[in-house]
Amino acid sequence: VAQDARTLRDQARRLERDHDISRNALNVLVQNTVGSGIDVIPAPRLPGQSVDRALAQALRDLWDDWWDRPDVTWAYDFGKCQDLLARSWYRDGEALFQTLSGPVALLDHGTLVPFSIELLEADLLPLDFNDASRGILQGIERNAWGRRLAYHLFKRHPGDPEGFSAETKRVSAEFVHHIALIDRIHQVRGLSVFASVIARLEDIKDYEDSERIAAKVAASLSAQIIKGQPEMYGTDAGNMATAAVVESNTPYRTLTMRPGLIADDLLPGERVEIIDSKRPNPNTETFRTGQLRAAAGGFGVSYSSLSLDYNGTYSAQRQELVEKWGGYHRAGEFFIAQVMRPIWRRFVEAAVLSGRVRMPSGWTLRELAAATYVRPVMPWIDPKKEAEARAMQEDRRWVAPQKNVLELGSDPNDVLQQTVEWNSELDAA
Repeated sequence: VAQDARTLRDQARRLERDHDISRNALNVLVQNTVGSGIDVIPAPRLPGQSVDRALAQALRDLWDDWWDRPDVTWAYDFGKCQDLLARSWYRDGEALFQTLSGPVALLDHGTLVPFSIELLEADLLPLDFNDASRGILQGIERNAWGRRLAYHLFKRHPGDPEGFSAETKRVSAEFVHHIALIDRIHQVRGLSVFASVIARLEDIKDYEDSERIAAKVAASLSAQIIKGQPEMYGTDAGNMATAAVVESNTPYRTLTMRPGLIADDLLPGERVEIIDSKRPNPNTETFRTGQLRAAAGGFGVSYSSLSLDYNGTYSAQRQELVEKWGGYHRAGEFFIAQVMRPIWRRFVEAAVLSGRVRMPSGWTLRELAAATYVRPVMPWIDPKKEAEARAMQEDRRWVAPQKNVLELGSDPNDVLQQTVEWNSELDAA
C-alpha cells in the first residue's frame, strides 16, 4: 500500500476526469451506496418500549435544519457531503472527516445545533510518515493492539497553490474518522477500487481512441489511379517515364472527387480504385463488451449499469440486479457504520449539550441516538410485479408495512401522517 496507493490514487483521478466509462463506474457505485444522501429517522426509545414520538420529532426538526449546512465551508448540504466522501472512498481508496462540536475558534456552525464536519482528502494523511517508537504507521498512530489513537495530518494540502509544508498536527481519533477500502486484516490505509481494473480501462480507452482515429481517416475518402499492367513499367525512372501510358507531356495529374463524378477522362489501361480502410471494425463491439464485463466484476457493479446496455429479458435483468445489489447493500452498510452512525451520535450529543434536546431521566445517549438509516432502495424493473409481490408479503404477514415503506425510501411516520391528512381533506370535500 505504501508503494502503490499514491500512484493508484493519481491514476484513478485522471481516469475519472478523462474517461467516461471510469466516471460512470464511480457514479454507479456512489449512486447505489448513498444515492442523494442516506437519511436518518430518529427512533429514541428504551429497551422493549415504543419510540418516544415527541423526542423523535424534536431531533428530526434539528436534523433537517443541520442537513442544509453541515460542513465547515457551508458549501455543501449533507447529501453532497456523503457523495464526496463516498466518491473519494472509492476513487482514492479512503477518505477522512473531522467532527467539531460546541465553540470552536473562528468557526461559525451556522445551525441550531453547534456541530459541524470537516471533509478531508487522503492527501492530508502522509503515507510515508512512520515512527515505530510512537506507534505511527503511514500517518496513523496506534496502540499495541492496533487500535487507532490519532491521525497525524498535514497542516496544508500538498496541492495547495500557496505552497506546501511537511509539518503535521496530531488529531485524536475521537474526532477524526477514516473510511478505507481494506482487503487485508492488518491493512492500515486503503487502495483505490480502480486498482484491479486500471490496466483494462487503459486498454479499452486506447482501443476506442484508435478506432475513432481510424474512422476519421476512413471518412476522408481517397482513391488511386492504376495505370496499366506492371510489366509495362521498367525498373528505373527513365523507363517508367517512356513506358507510361499518357497522351500529354505531364505524367502525373489530379483527379478531383466530387458528387456524381463520371471518370470519363481515364487513359487507356487506367482504372480508379478506392482505398478501403476496413473501418469501422465489426469486431469492436464484441471486444468492448467482453472487456466491460470483466471490468464490471472488478468494480463490483453490474455490466448493464457500466455499459448502459440494458438488453435482455426481465428475468435476466432482475437476476443481475439482485446479485449486484448484495454488493451495494454491503458497501452501504459499511458506509453507515463508518460515517453515518458516528456523525449522528455526535450530532445528538451536541444537541443535548447545547440544550436543544433534553435527555429524559434514566436514558443513555445510546438510547437517545437510536435511529433507522434509510439507504438507496433497489429499483424496480417491472413496477407491477414488484408491487404485487410486496403486497402479498404484507397480506401474509411476512413483513410489516413499515419495512416496505422504508425499502421504498420513505419515512413510515411521514407516510402515515400524510395519509391521515389526505383522508381528512377527502372527508371535508
